[in-house]
Amino acid sequence: DRGCNGGYFSNTFKYLQNNTWQANGAPYYPYKGINSACAFRSVEGSGIQFESLRYIKIPANNTAAMQQALVDYGPLWVSLFIGDQTTLTYKMISSTFNNYKSGIFQVNGCPASVSSSNHAVVIVGYGVDETTGVPYWKVRNSWGPMWGDGGYFKIQRGVNMCGIESGIFYIARAV
Repeated sequence: DRGCNGGYFSNTFKYLQNNTWQANGAPYYPYKGINSACAFRSVEGSGIQFESLRYIKIPANNTAAMQQALVDYGPLWVSLFIGDQTTLTYKMISSTFNNYKSGIFQVNGCPASVSSSNHAVVIVGYGVDETTGVPYWKVRNSWGPMWGDGGYFKIQRGVNMCGIESGIFYIARAV
């Protein structure tokens, strides 16, 4: 809800519930790589509204509930800490994340609280690495297909790596 300056899922979702939005917005709202104001409104009379949906928070550190919600409702909205430039450890975390290509993202020294998170992503699946036996979440990043493994990454599951299991939401139909 604040562009590249961060924000909260709840504010974003409330906006989607109360405003018309282009269902296929990406072709009409291309990435330009410059700072500018968002075009918050769709063409008059077009688009969709999400008022019949609600967002639900999953309790922190409950991987079983996360897995079940993923199966029942689809992708999970989550946030995590991906480093910053304030300490040597955080710089290393940032560099490791920015340069991720494959494998399971695992780093030491990453804060696990939702208040430390600084990046939003979507969990789309889970599994266990066949070679190492490490459980992981499969996550879609927002940086496009040239980043990571085709726009995706795997992160260790069950240990709240970088806070990914702290602030979890899914969307469901309102009853």
